[in-house]
Amino acid sequence: MKRIGNYLLINLFIGLTFLIIACSNDDAETTVSELEKARMEYEKLKANPSFIELAFPEDDPGPPFYARIAVLGPDVLLMESNGTVVIPMMRQVECIDPEFNLLDLYHVPNGFFCPLTLSGQGLIEPNAPMGTFPAIAYGAGSNMPVWFVDSGLLANAMADGVLTLPELEALNPRKGVASRYEEYNKPRSEEDYLLVIESEGTMSGTNQKFEYKVISRTKARQDVELRIW
Repeated sequence: MKRIGNYLLINLFIGLTFLIIACSNDDAETTVSELEKARMEYEKLKANPSFIELAFPEDDPGPPFYARIAVLGPDVLLMESNGTVVIPMMRQVECIDPEFNLLDLYHVPNGFFCPLTLSGQGLIEPNAPMGTFPAIAYGAGSNMPVWFVDSGLLANAMADGVLTLPELEALNPRKGVASRYEEYNKPRSEEDYLLVIESEGTMSGTNQKFEYKVISRTKARQDVELRIW
């Protein structure tokens, strides 16, 4: 009888062990970041022979815009969290055309001549016409300017549909530098759109640090988590 009891206890212990392992695996699956999911999607498409990989700026000049902020009809790119709008500067601030409306996003061809603050790769069909967006692109930077602007002040400045660099400067944004910036973007269509960003860095002239994450599956909305401490 004692032997049977020990046998039951051993089986119970084994069963609980497998249950704990299964729960741990479930937890691991649920904690996969949006950035990692996008990375896996990139690698899956990269294995598809229908696409080739181009590096930017080596093979391609990259997107012809200066900053990730835009109002293009129903498509609004404003990465806001708790009253603060995050504006990553995708090209060097010093060469941004001061008369260009940043809300128009694309500045062709002028934007191409302004050095990028990130580099990366994109997947595209070999015979795609010039100017075709990649199916998916990955970009990373280690010295990217990032501006943090009060959303109320920014809304007032944007009320006339125009936002130039001097107007943005006049809002006295808090300026930082991202030591890590990573993004995946699927820009082609509304149905398959994706923008995922993870970034962290320090505020210029202070000891403050920042980090933010962005996930967007529609061109009209971005979910943003921002922390400054």
